[in-house]
Amino acid sequence: MVLRTVALCVFILGLFLGWSSPARAEWSELAKEPEAQYFFDKESVIPVHVSRYAWVLTNLAKAEITPTGEPYTSYMIRLRVYCKKDMVARLSISYFDKGMGKGKEVSSEDLQEWRNRETPIRPNTYMAALKKEVCTGKPATG
Repeated sequence: MVLRTVALCVFILGLFLGWSSPARAEWSELAKEPEAQYFFDKESVIPVHVSRYAWVLTNLAKAEITPTGEPYTSYMIRLRVYCKKDMVARLSISYFDKGMGKGKEVSSEDLQEWRNRETPIRPNTYMAALKKEVCTGKPATG
């Protein structure tokens, strides 16, 4: 019962944090590849126990199509990074018709945190760079 209450509190906190506007964020570059640039917002990183919540912005070199058929050139993902396990879970994604998360939000998807699958963080990827940035040097709270 206590675990369920804690999970519900973390979920509600995530919802409130998710409503903050990451489009006005100060984006710091994580990685650059020919097909995409990856950024994260240092100010929006929230430590909770051994996890970190963070927004990642991906700016694409050329437009792609959302699952609903809309073209987009950038997207923002809200992630929970599990610092001790080298795992990550996607919580939310928003697709934008212009670069750097600007323009019209053409599609979005929010996932329930307790139902998400964790995926491994692979070495030498932007996710590994994100983990290094958010999991080192910040004291855990909560």
